[in-house]
Amino acid sequence: MKSVESDLRSFVSATERATSRRAFIVKTAGCTAGLALLAFPGIISEVFAAKADKTREEIMKEVQEKAEKYMQMYGACSQGGFCALNEQFDLKGDNIIPGLKLYAGGITGRGETCGAVTGSLLALGLSFGAKDRKAYAMQSPSLKAGNEFFRRFTAEFGSTRCSKVVEHQFGRPYDFQNPEDMKLFMEAAKTGKCNEVVKKAVSIAADIIMEDRQM
Repeated sequence: MKSVESDLRSFVSATERATSRRAFIVKTAGCTAGLALLAFPGIISEVFAAKADKTREEIMKEVQEKAEKYMQMYGACSQGGFCALNEQFDLKGDNIIPGLKLYAGGITGRGETCGAVTGSLLALGLSFGAKDRKAYAMQSPSLKAGNEFFRRFTAEFGSTRCSKVVEHQFGRPYDFQNPEDMKLFMEAAKTGKCNEVVKKAVSIAADIIMEDRQM
């Protein structure tokens, strides 16, 4: 009898341990993924290792690749830059993306503020904005971040105005309101020089965000 009772207690104890282990994995990795991990316990450590923090260099490379991807997808510097930062830092600004088309070409194609600037600034605003509730006027964190972005971008391209940045990159300005000039610009843009501006802009913004998040 004692042997049977001992065996029963051992079985119950083992079952409880297995149940606790199953609940922990399911809670941590999600129901479906958790059950899959139980079937292949050897991959558990690999899954958690994959979530390890990335280096700044890896993040910078990723955000630049995303800028390239979204530039091809939207064809607008404002959307390309913002989408890359939005995705990389989980800014939850997806609903803003359609409206950013108006900022392409220096705001409706008028050569004003570069779209790579406006898209990046919006991303910085979303990243720093939550801290601004108790901040006063020009001392707010988002404005400080924005001013730092302006400083670095201007140092790189000489201006934040689209017409000046285009001249810096292509050796001449283009009038986007003129169909013939716009056609010439679209041909020149195949060199990827606008993409370089967007990638540099998101790199500057990403660096500022990572500095703030201590990444």
